Amino acid sequence: MTKKLNFCIVGLGRAGHFHLSSIQSLDSCSLKYVVDPALDGGTSLPAGVSLLRDLKPALTDPELDAVVIATPTQFHFQNICDALKAGKHVFTEKPLGKTSEEIKTCFDLAEKLGLALYLGFQRRYDENFKALKASITKIGQVRTLKMSSRDNPKPSLDYLKISGNIFHDMLIHDFDMLQFLLGYKIPESVSAFGHAYDPDIEAIPDLDTVVVNLKYDDGLICTIDTSRTAVYGYDQRIELFAEKGMSMAENQRENTVEVHTSEGSLKAPANYSFPQRYKAAYAEEIADFVNGIQNNRLYNVSRDQCLLGHLIADAAHEAVVTNAVVDFQKKYGKELS
Repeated sequence: MTKKLNFCIVGLGRAGHFHLSSIQSLDSCSLKYVVDPALDGGTSLPAGVSLLRDLKPALTDPELDAVVIATPTQFHFQNICDALKAGKHVFTEKPLGKTSEEIKTCFDLAEKLGLALYLGFQRRYDENFKALKASITKIGQVRTLKMSSRDNPKPSLDYLKISGNIFHDMLIHDFDMLQFLLGYKIPESVSAFGHAYDPDIEAIPDLDTVVVNLKYDDGLICTIDTSRTAVYGYDQRIELFAEKGMSMAENQRENTVEVHTSEGSLKAPANYSFPQRYKAAYAEEIADFVNGIQNNRLYNVSRDQCLLGHLIADAAHEAVVTNAVVDFQKKYGKELS
């Protein structure tokens, strides 16, 4: 019988609660610690789980196998390094770090120590997007990709202030999806336009509405539009137009019923928020992390793919600031080595 893996969750906010539920649902896992300095002794936790204010005591426990990092983004890099150096496998929400050098450091450390380092790009585990990827064998070379990624409800201002900006917090998922669907492809150029309709977001300063265009050497053109809010629900759609046809992944809805009368047509709205949209995917990504530990498969996103997504986010931000097309390969190519 395979030994249960003992887990520690660092940060019990929104993402941390998703991961707690996922760990509890797996017979192969046991949650031993929750680390969050903002919680007190009155916090309700599953039986047998210890609440700590600091990660260090948990890392000294020889029975602890893995750490799930769901803290505010500015703490990720240090927590990842501390956990890996203590010999613990790591699952972390994005980003690994603020710079390409910090990302390289995390992967180099995990590789050196032979430890799993998994990233929380939950869209990779969504059944719709997995089916979309599989469809490419039927439609041939993809010529254009259109992605809409619109959040709901709008995140809190306190969160947005520490999120790292819309490119590294939100669009980074879209840049990862490009690689999930199409493989490791380095764009030729990146252009982008953005605006802040919300004056509080503008004051951060950040943007709430962005369109990014990517052009590749083989002719592929990708367009991503994103918004921090969509009043009608969580809007996540992708269209692939290719040489032999087209494939699409549409929004998930509360149900598939459509009502058509002389007064018009009605259908259920899209899922209200991303926790509804990706509930199953959150569980699947932790299950994959456990499977990776047990079978010595140490990454779900490669070092190169993680680094490329980060640099595309940098390039898109630069394109908005400079109002110019960024020659990606000339400007960022050397950082990919």
